[in-house]
Amino acid sequence: MAGDYYSILGVSRDASAAEIKKAYRKLARKYHPDVNPGNKEAEAKFKEIQEAYTVLSDPEKRKQYDTFGRVDIGGGEGFDPSAYARRAGTWQDAGSFHFDFGGFGGTQGAGGFEDLGDLFGQIFGGGRTARRKPRPRPGADQQMSIEIDFKDAIKGTTAVLPVQRQVTCSTCGGSGNVRGRVCPACHGAGVVISTERLRVKIPAGVKNGSKIRVAGKGAEGTLGGRTGDLYVRVKVRPHPFFKREGDNIRTTVPVTFSEAYLGAQIEVGTIHGPVRATVPPGTQSGQTFRLRGKGARNLKTRAFGDHLYTVQIVVPKVVSPAGREAARRVADLYTKDPRAGLPRSLE
Repeated sequence: MAGDYYSILGVSRDASAAEIKKAYRKLARKYHPDVNPGNKEAEAKFKEIQEAYTVLSDPEKRKQYDTFGRVDIGGGEGFDPSAYARRAGTWQDAGSFHFDFGGFGGTQGAGGFEDLGDLFGQIFGGGRTARRKPRPRPGADQQMSIEIDFKDAIKGTTAVLPVQRQVTCSTCGGSGNVRGRVCPACHGAGVVISTERLRVKIPAGVKNGSKIRVAGKGAEGTLGGRTGDLYVRVKVRPHPFFKREGDNIRTTVPVTFSEAYLGAQIEVGTIHGPVRATVPPGTQSGQTFRLRGKGARNLKTRAFGDHLYTVQIVVPKVVSPAGREAARRVADLYTKDPRAGLPRSLE
């Protein structure tokens, strides 16, 4: 395979085992075949990442790769460093060190080294470095959106959502390996994508743009880490009559001239049902009245807002002799010009 294993995983040559595993999992999730169905480039990249991790995650294979620049992962007799060294005669590391392996065969020689593994162990500090125990990592939070009717937002409802979650692979238990080989179920990523139909309760009074938290329904953590949460963003379809402003509801209510002039009891529709309301005598078109506690419920305080209705005087479209006479009599009731005081221009 072309390319440097460290560069493929995006880590330095002195990266720890935990750093290599973290980089691998991040890339494996990005290029996983389940996430990129039918993408040949992503599939090739995923195989390249797998090969790099297979070598660098194994201490012995990584040691061979760091020493000789290659390693056999095909599963045959394996790569023999001693044979490689005997064929090469000498070994050069980046032009800095030159070693003569002539005196070191497969048995202990004058140098006192039984094999090349002992030699390199002494040159590079000897012994294996104790590997730090991986710590549990929490799962990531996930987000999705849902669109609901205005009525469901006001009264509350239950929605069934298809949720894709990242969960620990049950075949390998999250290790990515089964008996020393890459897990066939998760392809070494340690996680798989699971789809479930989740029932989410939408509380009464939810607003457009609100987020609903569903605990423990995000991505699963690793090594026993906490599972992330799911956040559902709500989009509310507008209603043709009721308009929400915070926790208040606004409507426009048409009234006749006589109702506005003389006063009347009218029916006002609210989100809680019809309410009998009083229009006082002399009500002006555009005047707004309040019905307390007839608005939407606040999610935090659980208190209800108000219903605000604006009166709009409707003029009859039918013009009759009797109507003309009535209009003239009404005109005599105005003691001043209703447009007096309005600006006539920008000047």
